[in-house]
Amino acid sequence: MRILLPLLLIVGMVGCGEGVSRVDDDLVSLPSPGPPPTGAPPIGSLRLNELLAANRTDRLDDEGQSSDWVEVHNSGRQSLRLGGYHLTNDLEVLDKWTFPNNRVPAGGYHLVWMSGLGRASLAPEALKASAATIPFETTLVKAGADWKYLAGPVVEKRPDDRQARKRQESPEGWTAVDFDDSAFAVGPAGFGYGDDDDATKFPLGTTVVLIRHEFTLEESLASESLVLEIDYDDGFAAYLNGTRVAAVNARAEEPDFDSVANGSHEAGSAERFDLSKHVGLLRQGKNVLAIAGLNTHRGSSDLSLKPVLGTLPIVCHANFRLEKSGEMLYLISPDGNIADQVRYPRQVADQSLGRISSTESGWGYFLTPSPGSENVGPQQSRPVTSRLLFDPEPGAFQPGVEVQINQQATVAVEIRFTNDGSDPDGSSPLYRGPIRLDDTSVFRAAAFVGQEQVGDVVSATYLVGRRPVLPVMSVSLEPDDFLDVHLQKSGKGRGSERSAYLELFNPEGKRVVATGFGLRLHGGAGRRGGIEIKKSYRTYFRGLYGDSRVDYPVIPEAGVEDFDKLVLRANFGDGRSHGAYIRDQMIRDLHTDMGGLASNGWWYVLLINAKDHGVYNVVERMDEEFFISHLGPGQYDVIKTGDTVLSGSRKGWEDLRNFVSSTDFSNQANFEELSRRVDIENFTAYVILNLWVLNLDWPHNNWYAARRVPDGKWIFLCWDAEWGLGGGPYSHELDPYAFIDSGGGYGHGLSRKLFFALLGNPGYCEYYQKEVRRHLSGSLRTENALRHLRRHRDAIAADIEYEFEIRKYGKKRWHEQIAEVEKFVQGSGKFFQKYTDDYFSNKNSPVGENRVAMIEDAEGSRHVVYPARDGQLHELSVASDGSAVEDVMISGLAKGPPAAGPPAAYILGPGKRRVVYRGTSGHLHELARTADGPDAGAWRHTDLTSQLDVPAAGCDPSVVVFDGVPHIAYVDRSGRAREIWFDGHWRHLPLPALPRPAGAVRISRSNEALHVTYRTTFGAACEQTRSRNALKDNQWLWSPRLIYRLPSAGKPIGFSQDGKRRIVFQAPEKWPSREPFVFDWIERRQKDYQVYRGPRNTLVQAAPEGKRFWRLEQIGKLEGQVAGDPCAIRDARNDRVYLAFRDTAGHVREATLNKETWQLTDPTALAGAPPASGEPAGLVSTQSGTRYYVYRGREGHLHELRFDGSWNHRDLNAKVSAAAK
Repeated sequence: MRILLPLLLIVGMVGCGEGVSRVDDDLVSLPSPGPPPTGAPPIGSLRLNELLAANRTDRLDDEGQSSDWVEVHNSGRQSLRLGGYHLTNDLEVLDKWTFPNNRVPAGGYHLVWMSGLGRASLAPEALKASAATIPFETTLVKAGADWKYLAGPVVEKRPDDRQARKRQESPEGWTAVDFDDSAFAVGPAGFGYGDDDDATKFPLGTTVVLIRHEFTLEESLASESLVLEIDYDDGFAAYLNGTRVAAVNARAEEPDFDSVANGSHEAGSAERFDLSKHVGLLRQGKNVLAIAGLNTHRGSSDLSLKPVLGTLPIVCHANFRLEKSGEMLYLISPDGNIADQVRYPRQVADQSLGRISSTESGWGYFLTPSPGSENVGPQQSRPVTSRLLFDPEPGAFQPGVEVQINQQATVAVEIRFTNDGSDPDGSSPLYRGPIRLDDTSVFRAAAFVGQEQVGDVVSATYLVGRRPVLPVMSVSLEPDDFLDVHLQKSGKGRGSERSAYLELFNPEGKRVVATGFGLRLHGGAGRRGGIEIKKSYRTYFRGLYGDSRVDYPVIPEAGVEDFDKLVLRANFGDGRSHGAYIRDQMIRDLHTDMGGLASNGWWYVLLINAKDHGVYNVVERMDEEFFISHLGPGQYDVIKTGDTVLSGSRKGWEDLRNFVSSTDFSNQANFEELSRRVDIENFTAYVILNLWVLNLDWPHNNWYAARRVPDGKWIFLCWDAEWGLGGGPYSHELDPYAFIDSGGGYGHGLSRKLFFALLGNPGYCEYYQKEVRRHLSGSLRTENALRHLRRHRDAIAADIEYEFEIRKYGKKRWHEQIAEVEKFVQGSGKFFQKYTDDYFSNKNSPVGENRVAMIEDAEGSRHVVYPARDGQLHELSVASDGSAVEDVMISGLAKGPPAAGPPAAYILGPGKRRVVYRGTSGHLHELARTADGPDAGAWRHTDLTSQLDVPAAGCDPSVVVFDGVPHIAYVDRSGRAREIWFDGHWRHLPLPALPRPAGAVRISRSNEALHVTYRTTFGAACEQTRSRNALKDNQWLWSPRLIYRLPSAGKPIGFSQDGKRRIVFQAPEKWPSREPFVFDWIERRQKDYQVYRGPRNTLVQAAPEGKRFWRLEQIGKLEGQVAGDPCAIRDARNDRVYLAFRDTAGHVREATLNKETWQLTDPTALAGAPPASGEPAGLVSTQSGTRYYVYRGREGHLHELRFDGSWNHRDLNAKVSAAAK
């Protein structure tokens, strides 16, 4: 071999840029590039065309790695398939790596990553739509494309309506290619309701939508990496040409109009599903993608379905790597011969080796690689190397310092530089000699051969003049790249990352870190605004940019010596002109004191392209690397706000959600199982801290959770708690339990569900209160919190004051905010202990109600059950035609104890009447009428409380029959709502512990679910819902719905009409205790946001509009007239609901909902009936359609109001007396 010794040119300061001016003996010699490459002419049209064996910054593969690569070129005039071709570096193993059978068009190029991974499939990263690292190569079904669609009916089915059932069935074979979809409507994706972002909107309550999109393939796809990208809420099942290819939260059978999602999922972030194994379903000509979008139930607040179908670029990874030191590389043809080959020497970073297309063999070097396209030169015979050095080294200096740039290179080069952060190019200023600095400046410099850059861009920051007290973090990057990062509020993932350079200077001004990195925007609400807004960023250290980790204790208190990423927090909610800056850092420090794991942080002054951006809180990013650093090696699931997966998978989190949502933790065995899944001590401290600091932008937002895979306990971590410690828009004296119980943020996230679930265990309630006392006397004591406050205040004071002055905020405002934090800390312990004691000492007590119960049997006879003055229960029975009236003391016949309140009644079949009531001891009792056998007609008594061993009732029960099963709801003396039902055996379970009821509950049904409606202990109307499917599968799955922003009195009532769930309640003048805070910051920014401005002391209806807040509207003009809680009766024939209530004059009033308008009548006046002293009970006869109301008059008699075309009245007790005579 002929050894060529390259000419080594050592270039010092360049004067005119025309060559070498002098040699600097102090510079280290550059490495020799070795001999030139050699190769033989290719055989056939496929040839090796270009390779890069030292890829550092050229481009990334599908895993985001800077793998080396080889490019092959089809120089022929026809396309060819790569099947049968091989790459090898060892002639003993000709088939070392085999090309997949991908097609390369005539004149085309194909890239092979030489990563050693040995695959021709997608990397998991490519399936993360949020990362947006790899766009579709071919889009088969575009975003927003027109689809054929058919939505399931939203009207509720009546069991006896066969036509309604028939209409519920989905069209048979709707997923098939040749299905006739002419009956389908046409509209653009996305489909849904409730999120204000749907292109094709459906009525509220839609549970199923079927969509079809036809597309045509003219020829086979170049890539077989088929991907479905879909954003959905709550589930879907996708079919390609009639075959099911992907599904989430969907049952195995083909969906129809009775189908619902069997799990919940929030839309907002599209997911990708790899359909590569189904690519064979595609065919030339007509293809159909069919998708069923599924909702959890009719009462769901939203539905979303936004699909896209396409292919990702062909991705090939060879199973061996290129040797940077040099080797032979062979392209082997299908017949086993060498089709092409090249011998290359040691390679230089980011300079590719390739051929000029017009030559057959001329290998040379390109300073600018061109993978996937023609090599156009200029071509170098050998690699070019260069090195630049700054003198003096970057640091802190007085004005007037002079900076020199020294260099080494293997050929004659020029030095060009910039001072605005941009990368120098061939037109940038030429360096000619020392540069004087009078202000802080940044240099970006590189060597050039002609117009092509040689080597890396080097950066240097000089802190000239005022030196900050805090350490300095200097970032330099292309100004346009900074604008991209700063202004693109939706930019996320690797696709939004921009290359930058980082320099860290300690407080003495010495540069301690210098490396390239990737810069991204960080945060949520803080992303908005223009260039003038101080925003948060993230730094990612990768080998692509420079060091893969920063080997320096950037955050001293972290106890971590190196970092792979950092978060630069601007403290948007606690910064700028209105904040103290230190709230979030203080809260994380306090969590650490309480034994929790927290993201550590410290303070820096941030410079971007030499411009001062002020004080930043530099903190750890809480992903898998963070947990490895603090908890040790292993794999971790890391989940954050929005159930976003940072590391690992969502499966464990969803398993925990399902367990928490479907399990009663008053059962100690269940609680112990939860303790094996969740670190209870950690979670308790986490909740206590967030409630103590009044962090009310939580738990719906700003949270992290993690566990070690596969069976570690979940722990919870504080994050972005800037509303805490007096930073939120509410009083320091606000009750956090009112917020967590009856107010809150968006939705009902798992953290809140978990807290609710734990409070269902009496032992945990005691434990929680002990932990509150322990932490208030320990980590959360005033002195400890003030210690953290003063430490951070003193650290940043000088630089924050400077920042406020140059931004013209006035430093007084910052000091005022610091004083607010101090004031909060000094008073919070007292308030929090008081509110904790109040919340856990709250007991339920019955509210007197003078109401009777009424049912109708199969013959049309009506049976009214009422308590006499001595508590004995009577049944007053009226024949269907009213001709016969009979009054029997049934509790005496059954030998049951007296009732302490109004009874509830139901009927299970002919003669099977049942009555449930609360006795004076709090026990629940059932009176059952025997229908068959020798004792037919007799009444028997059962003490349900004793038989089932359930807690005594604190309020009167409510009952409804659903699918032939009676469900009884009541509230025990501790304030816990409970359900008892009989499906052949008596069963019982508590409802979720929170929101906690105040007084009795009402249970009702729609065609799809059970509903329990009540007023919470803080005065909000609430309804818990359990779907028919949950009942069918015997799942303990209740979901709450709170009616925010208006207090409720008495007992709210829920009902369904026109497919919508509605809740009616009395709206008093004031909240009963402390108004629950509701986070409505987003809604208040929307034009159509409305709050209730009607009168109080009246009836109000809450109706859904597909949004978070239900519409609140007054029912008629009843201000000051409503005296009692309404009852609701349903006319099944006409699908209409009637409300009846007692007014202050004792009149029974009726409200009828006609479409969206309430009509009021006064049956008492119209019938000439006497005034009522109690609340009415009512029904619509299934036999005649006649409406009946029964109430107790002021004289003690039972009175009946009847409407069969006009209103009539009769005194039922008088009828009984007349019959007795």
